[in-house]
Amino acid sequence: MKKLLLIPIAILASALAAAQPPQPDIPDETREKFITEIRQYKHSYLAKELDLSREQQREFFPVYDEMEDRLMALNGETRELERKTLENENASDTELEAAAQAVFGQRLKEGQIEMSYYEKFSKILNNRQILRLKNTERKFTQRLMKHHRRLRGDKSRPDAANRRQK
Repeated sequence: MKKLLLIPIAILASALAAAQPPQPDIPDETREKFITEIRQYKHSYLAKELDLSREQQREFFPVYDEMEDRLMALNGETRELERKTLENENASDTELEAAAQAVFGQRLKEGQIEMSYYEKFSKILNNRQILRLKNTERKFTQRLMKHHRRLRGDKSRPDAANRRQK
């Protein structure tokens, strides 16, 4: 029973570490280990929820991970540009505007990256699996956040009581 409880805790810790920008006090190998663990958990979750065959899993996850790596890199670059620009007291209006456009344009770039993988996914997954992919990713994230709130002892959000009553 204790091992079953430790798994979600480890997964959540991994997810939180992966979502954070690199911290000077967290060794790169620890961060990479966390990212690897959360990726493995996500693979298992997606495989189950999308009902992927072994062959589909073997073909899909390398392509999916490549997309995720590109998205993580974009997010990191955008956050770094935003941070550096805000910290620069002498940043010109042009630099501030360029950084703001990059931050606001990030989702567009994410969408472009995801669309570039649609064709690759369509060669591996059936149409129903492709359609369910984004919703399954959202559910995975919600599940991680739920575990995170439990670990913090914050079992409800302000709007959670309202949703339960409906």
